[in-house]
Amino acid sequence: MSDTTLDALIVGAGPVGLSTAMLLTRMGHTVRIIERRDGPQRAPAAHVINARTFEIWRQLGIDVDHIRAHAQSPAAAGQVHWVTKLGGDVIGSLQYEQQGDDQLSITPTPLRNLSQHQLEPLLLTELAAMGTQVEYSTTWSSLNSATNGDVVVSTITRGSATEAITSRWLLACDGSSSAVRRACGIEMEGPDNLQTFSMTHFKANLQPLVAANPGILHWICAPDSGGTMVSHGGDNEWVYMAPIEPDADTSATTNTDLEAAIRTALIDGSDDIEIEILKASSWTMTAQLAQRYRSGRVFLLGDSAHRFPPSGGMGLNTGVQDAHNLAWKLNAVMRASAGDSLLDTYETERRVIAQRNTDASLENAFKMFDVFAALPTGDSEAISAAIANQATHFDMLGLQMGFRYVLNEAVAPLEPLSEEVIRTYTPSSEPGGRLPHGWLQRNGVTISSLDLVPLDHHVVIAGSDAETTSELPVLRVGTDFADPNDWWATVLALAPTATLVVRPDQHIAERNT
Repeated sequence: MSDTTLDALIVGAGPVGLSTAMLLTRMGHTVRIIERRDGPQRAPAAHVINARTFEIWRQLGIDVDHIRAHAQSPAAAGQVHWVTKLGGDVIGSLQYEQQGDDQLSITPTPLRNLSQHQLEPLLLTELAAMGTQVEYSTTWSSLNSATNGDVVVSTITRGSATEAITSRWLLACDGSSSAVRRACGIEMEGPDNLQTFSMTHFKANLQPLVAANPGILHWICAPDSGGTMVSHGGDNEWVYMAPIEPDADTSATTNTDLEAAIRTALIDGSDDIEIEILKASSWTMTAQLAQRYRSGRVFLLGDSAHRFPPSGGMGLNTGVQDAHNLAWKLNAVMRASAGDSLLDTYETERRVIAQRNTDASLENAFKMFDVFAALPTGDSEAISAAIANQATHFDMLGLQMGFRYVLNEAVAPLEPLSEEVIRTYTPSSEPGGRLPHGWLQRNGVTISSLDLVPLDHHVVIAGSDAETTSELPVLRVGTDFADPNDWWATVLALAPTATLVVRPDQHIAERNT
């Protein structure tokens, strides 16, 4: 193989592509990452970063505390409200996800809200520190018809210049309209047009209106208005979203029109609030999965493989978890410690998780209509019940942290989705699940149990009295780390003679009791 052959060409530099590049770079592989945009995301998109995603970035060794410092605080973003208008009467409220310090017993990095346009520059800095830069204004064009079984030959363009890139793997992180996916002839399955929304990104000091009821989401319920106000923190940044007809022509909409629409969502007397329109666009809610995640040496990750309704905030997070699952497997194959068949487990493990996340998000989206159906009745009990019924939408810890892989026939099948499964996370040492978090001590330093797991190889974690002849590295309770809170027995429910084999993605591969 030529010395000029890359290990991986990554197409798309959103959070999923950046995470993929960091994972492979940390494992010592040569990567290039290209992006058709001329720079990082400028307008808000995804904003929910759940605990599992932060844990993955923590394992990468990046400065997660610095990233989290840019997020909105739980006090500012810990509620959702249904209001007559912004600053008006509150019709109902719910807690927004599990963000408090009480979550430190199950994760070192609880969920936060950090908008994608604020996140991407932070991830770029981390990637650059690893020696890799994103090549912006660069478009992936095609696969070479001469591509053979050992490499992928891609054509990319930058301005008027074209370049052929030879790589062992091509990783499509290029979003819902993925050019790579289309070139591979992979179709999407599921509804492609559930509802269309206008989105206006603007700056305004709305704190006087929300100071008494801070929150991340405010549904506007007045008959003459509608839509949703989304707080994106930063410098008083907001998004106003409202449903529109799928074929609506917005080409003649002016900033004056956009400002007027925003003002209809504010209480009377707010005319003196200055509003700066930053960007307007529209988007269509879908619920789709790619028919397959692999085509030879090409893999789909993130939105190129799945698109969820935003009701649940699972899209970005599922994509980062895709990268976490795939990267160690690619590393194992490239290091010749595993055969190519290992890569087929990427689709079998991840696609079912994406389907579950799609189903939960879609149910959340449909349930939202119940509130707006109840509002015109004026029946306070019916309205309160409809709002209370949205609780699962904003409390998805079980789905976020408790997902597991069915590794073989000996592993129990996944439970059907239910409110209990979606909302409740119960730590378990069952194979397929994420290694539960616990606070340990190593060399006098407090660490998470997740910090025991290296990025690039399996590890055995053994009880104090366990006998093991494994050729894998072994970390023993009481010898290689201290367990002051008895995590081994109380959280994992394991005997001193038990062992766990943990994969590089921090999921349990084997349990020997």
